[in-house]
Amino acid sequence: MLWIDAFLRIGAITLLFMGAILVIRDRLCWRPTVFIVLAGIGVSTMLIGSAPESLGIPAAVQSTAYAFEFISIVFIWWFGLALFRDDFKLRWPHWIFFILCGALRMPHNIAEMTGSFTYPTLLDTICELIVVGMMAHLIITIIREGEDDLVLSRRRSRNYFIIGVVAAVLLSTFTEHGWIPIPQDYVYFIKSATTFPLALWFTLWLSRLDHKSLNFETEITAEPAIATEETIDPRDKELLGQLISAMETDKVYREAGLTIRDLAERLNTPEHRLRVLINQGLGYRNFSAFLNSYRIDAIKAEFADPEKARIPVLTLAMDVGYNSLAPFNRAFRTTEGMTPTAYRQQLLSK
Repeated sequence: MLWIDAFLRIGAITLLFMGAILVIRDRLCWRPTVFIVLAGIGVSTMLIGSAPESLGIPAAVQSTAYAFEFISIVFIWWFGLALFRDDFKLRWPHWIFFILCGALRMPHNIAEMTGSFTYPTLLDTICELIVVGMMAHLIITIIREGEDDLVLSRRRSRNYFIIGVVAAVLLSTFTEHGWIPIPQDYVYFIKSATTFPLALWFTLWLSRLDHKSLNFETEITAEPAIATEETIDPRDKELLGQLISAMETDKVYREAGLTIRDLAERLNTPEHRLRVLINQGLGYRNFSAFLNSYRIDAIKAEFADPEKARIPVLTLAMDVGYNSLAPFNRAFRTTEGMTPTAYRQQLLSK
């Protein structure tokens, strides 16, 4: 059992660092890059900190890793959100959970290593409930935003991520704290046994073989093409006309809660065909971004109208299809780089 654990544990750490190197080398402009690197560091810390003493890891290294083991869960949470949400940015709630996990988990691990004091069971339970809560939030977010996702491969990957990564974290947590009764010898083995195949799959995904490079072929690369109507499949030209008419003439984007399924039914076309058109033809990664492109333009026109200067921003936002102020503010800042109120004042002052 020991040599299997050593193989899986060391192999997983090696694969995680290899994956981080590949991402840094080729994908520096890819938004989740930093979170992939952080997740790799965090999981490696967990594997080192939970290794059996018989593996002979230096005590200083293992104790330091074990003290900071909590970062693995937080970084996995951040990584999952960054991978499946195009608009993800670290905000104060994410940092609060980081601080909470550190304040609760680090003293627990130090107490286990040194035996100098008894850590309250209640605080330990609270910490594990926070971990379960983060994973539950990640599952809900991945599932909830899946319908809005227009990138087919990413939509399919959502279930794999939940089954693989989130299930591995929860299984490790439940077994370590006795919520799933198994022999003690297998508790830490589960960490390496579940992490290694995930690290292997992720590294293989990042390092797909390019046959042109293998054959020493060179190719002049151009800038990525911007999605235009010319990039649309000729068979979808009619559907594109119907879509533009629905958005610009019928202004269906003003309907609050409009989903891509609703729009497909209105256009009398299969949902998957409409997804492909908006994603591959028009270049939008999710349906919300497509709707926001129309809604933001509409509300900017409203802001520019002096006769509507006294109408509250929330009223105008709801008129163009938003259910509340928060998502509208977020979408407007992403598009225009300033708050709706500041933009409106700037327009009216001219």
